[in-house]
Amino acid sequence: ALKLALTTPRQDANRWLGDYGSELRDDALKLALLEENKLLPEAQNTLLSHLADEAYGQRWLSTQESNALFLAGRTLQDLPGSWQAQTSVQAEPLSGEKAQTRNLTGDQLAALQVTNTGQQPLWLRLDSSGYPQNAPQPGGNVLGIERQIFDTQGQQKSLSSLRSGELVLVKLEVTAKRNVPDALVVDLLPAGLELENQNLANSSASLQENGEVVQNLLNQMQQADIQHIEFRDDRFVAAVAINEGQPVTLVYL
Repeated sequence: ALKLALTTPRQDANRWLGDYGSELRDDALKLALLEENKLLPEAQNTLLSHLADEAYGQRWLSTQESNALFLAGRTLQDLPGSWQAQTSVQAEPLSGEKAQTRNLTGDQLAALQVTNTGQQPLWLRLDSSGYPQNAPQPGGNVLGIERQIFDTQGQQKSLSSLRSGELVLVKLEVTAKRNVPDALVVDLLPAGLELENQNLANSSASLQENGEVVQNLLNQMQQADIQHIEFRDDRFVAAVAINEGQPVTLVYL
């Protein structure tokens, strides 16, 4: 019966609205029963490892899942916590009765080896964070967007040569492969730059006071079906309807 319970997968195809169960809940209850009756220690370790992966990827837990995890974890707290390990990071062995954390560099992580030198099962978790060396390629299945930077006279400008207090004009051209009546365009600002809110009557700079090229861009923007526009502290936001084959021009200062 135990073998059948552990090897029979949950049939999600048979789920219905009145079934609040899940694979996570069932695995947690199996583990709780095995722990309570001190049965199949190897199966307990396998279940615990699988359960940790399931719970880590969950965005939320149902009431039954939370209760099942509580029952499974209640017995685990009473297990002896003494452990020993040897790592490739340092020559001295690690030991203790509680979890320990270490910060590793990229080179240390690439060559990391951990050996359990104790008698109890040892659980290891790795969390990594970093930034890509190269900017990711532009993506988008339906919408496409291009950005161009101009000075206030309509000449193309590079952000790498800005001076304090200098104004630049940003043109966004948004295209769609099909009609998108509720597109939300969000353009994040680089650090150190601020938007000039054109909705304010006393704005320190106005797009209406610039050259012919800028006025042409503003005329293109007026043709767009803009539902809402915001000039926030760190981003430009526009809710706009975009039709297939009809690019939308958005401009901000």
